[in-house]
Amino acid sequence: MSDEPKIRHVEGDGLRLRALEWEMHARSGAALLVHATSFCADAWGPLWREAREHGAAPLRGVAIDQRGHGGSDAPDDASAYQWTRLAADVAAVAAQLAAEQPGARLVGVGHSSGAAALLAAAGLAPERFAALVVIEPVLFEKPADARAESFLGSRFLAGAARRRRDRFASLDEARERLRAKPPLAGFDAAVFDAILAGALAPAPDGGVALRCPGEREAWCYEGAAALDLWPLIPHIRAPLLLVQGEHGAVAPALRDRLVAALPSVQSVSIPHATHFAALERPREIGAALGAFLAECLRS
Repeated sequence: MSDEPKIRHVEGDGLRLRALEWEMHARSGAALLVHATSFCADAWGPLWREAREHGAAPLRGVAIDQRGHGGSDAPDDASAYQWTRLAADVAAVAAQLAAEQPGARLVGVGHSSGAAALLAAAGLAPERFAALVVIEPVLFEKPADARAESFLGSRFLAGAARRRRDRFASLDEARERLRAKPPLAGFDAAVFDAILAGALAPAPDGGVALRCPGEREAWCYEGAAALDLWPLIPHIRAPLLLVQGEHGAVAPALRDRLVAALPSVQSVSIPHATHFAALERPREIGAALGAFLAECLRS
């Protein structure tokens, strides 16, 4: 098995999305991996490597850069980052992958906003997915007022994103400054290196710049308010693995509501991990993910 992915492009909801593909000749199906806000497809590399070692090898892995991130198209319009649009991207890519391997199984793996988009896509097309893995999904009640805070902390996160530095004099400076601050300070070393590779680009005036600048990241947080996930959840029929960090951000009441609405759920808690568990503990989560997918493939 090769650890080096192939770079390709897939079609989202009217946008061209960059994707990384591992084991493109695998015949049992595909795993669609969807990252969290402000990160990139590259961040999945260490976790997916571990998952393959623990049972996911029959599947090709396809990790997308969400719209506005990495090498994907990036509309210059706040409304383009409403989470209904993120879900539509996931649904469109899932349909494309299913068409590429008719009859093969498709599984979805998502983290944070990527997990929310995946759940919505699975609710819209429940026949599409054979299994789902959601890591620290962003769960919230849709606000009645679209101007209200979409989920707990979203206004704070949007403000912090707008204050974030977007450019650095060199890759070394970016590495030093980003590594010194949470949450990246707590990330696995291989994941951190992968994020730098996918999330930074040469700046026109020299140095490097974030591919997802602060204003666009803020639009992503603010766009959550457009998605009402709960009417879609009861339509999901695929078995689901829910992964949480011990110090994660999923409210217990919303977690219980999600579990109660689904037909088949397994839960894993990662000790000492936070909302960024997929990026902090890729080995543990990759092993759990691989074992879960191997079980699903056998059934």
